[in-house]
Amino acid sequence: MVNKSNTGNNKLRFWSGLNLIKYTQNYKRGVLFSIISVFSLSTIFLLINAYPTGTAHAQLYPFIASTRGSFDTTNGNETQQVELPSALSILDINDCPGELAIYVHGIWASDLQAEEQTDRVSLSLRDSGYSIPLIGFSWDSNTVFSLDNATLSYHGWEIGKQIANENGPILGKFISDHKTECPEDKIRIIAHSLGSRVILSALQWIHDNINQQNDNNTLKEITSIHLMGAAVNNDQISTNPNDCISYLPYLPCSGKAIQSEVGYFSNLFNPEDNMLAGEINPFCWICGLVKSPYELSEGHNALGAYGAASTIVVPSNFDETDVSSIIIVDTDSNKDGECDIRYPVTHICTISKNGDNHMGYMGYRDNTDRQTVYDSGAIKQIVNDWQMENN
Repeated sequence: MVNKSNTGNNKLRFWSGLNLIKYTQNYKRGVLFSIISVFSLSTIFLLINAYPTGTAHAQLYPFIASTRGSFDTTNGNETQQVELPSALSILDINDCPGELAIYVHGIWASDLQAEEQTDRVSLSLRDSGYSIPLIGFSWDSNTVFSLDNATLSYHGWEIGKQIANENGPILGKFISDHKTECPEDKIRIIAHSLGSRVILSALQWIHDNINQQNDNNTLKEITSIHLMGAAVNNDQISTNPNDCISYLPYLPCSGKAIQSEVGYFSNLFNPEDNMLAGEINPFCWICGLVKSPYELSEGHNALGAYGAASTIVVPSNFDETDVSSIIIVDTDSNKDGECDIRYPVTHICTISKNGDNHMGYMGYRDNTDRQTVYDSGAIKQIVNDWQMENN
C-alpha cells in the first residue's frame, strides 16, 4: 500500500529541489549580470567623467584647423569632404614662420574643449620657454557613447577610432601642403590620447602618397612627434606590418612611416594614468579586476601606459620617456571647477597621486589667473627634447 503522505512529501521535496536549482541558476546569472554591469557602468561613467562637459575658463583659441561636421558621430560615416585652409591663412601671416607646432586632441572633446586644450598647450610651451606658432587640429571626437550588450563593446569608442583613422589623410595633406609652401619650416606634432591614432594615420598617408614608401627618405616631412598618453596598442609602432593585422579598425603598423617621415619620434608614457593603466576603483573588489578602461575596451596594453611592447622592433628614431612623475596631483587641470576623472556613482575624484590625471599632460591652469599655467605638465619634457635637438 502506497503511503500518500510520503508521496506528497517526496513531491514537495522534488519541487523544492527544482526551485532551489532554478533559484541558484538565476542567482548566478544575476551575479554575473551584476559583475558585467559594474564593469560596463564603471567604465562608462569613468570615461564620460574624464572629459568634463562644463565650459572651461579660457578664451577661445584662435588658431584651429577644424574638420568638425565632416563625420557622423553616430556611425563614423563621412558627411562632407573638407578642404582645410593653409597654415599661413589660419595664422594670418604671409611669411613662413620657420617652426610650427600642431596639437591633436583625444576622444570625447567638444570643439570648445579642443580649443581650451590647444590654448593650454600654447601657454605651457611659453611657460617652458619655447614660443612658436601653434595650430590645434579639431576633429569629430565627441561621438555618441553607447554600449553593445552582446559584445560589451563601446560604440562611441569604436566609432571614435574609425573617425580618427579617417582624419589622418586630411591632417597628412595639411602637413604636406605646408611643407610645399614652406619647405624649410620645422613641423612639430604633439598628440594626446586617441589623437595619437590621428597622427599615425596621417603619417601613413604621407608615407603612401608623398614619398611612395621610401623607407630611406632623408627629407623628413616632420621634424618631431611627441605622443602623450597615447591611446593606441603598444605594438602599433612596430616596423613589422604583421604585428597589427588583427586590430580593428585596421591601421597599418606605423614603424616604417615613422622611420621614413619623422626626424625624432617620442612616446611619453605613464604607468599611473587612470584611463590607460591604473585600477579604476580600489574600493570595489570587482572593479579591481579591471586595470583601466583602455584595457577593458581593447584587451591590450596601451602605448601610453607602459611604453612599447618588448616583443617588437621599434623604428630607429623612436624614443620614450616615463612622465608619470611630472603629471602632478592636481584634480582640475583646466580649472573648470570639476575633477577631471571621477569614480562612478560616488563621484569621488580618482586623482590622488602623481601620474593619475589623464588630462594633465597639457599643463595646469593657475587658480587665480586662468590665462596662465602654473605647471606645464608633460610639455616641459617636450620642450626639453626640442631644446636638446636644437643644441
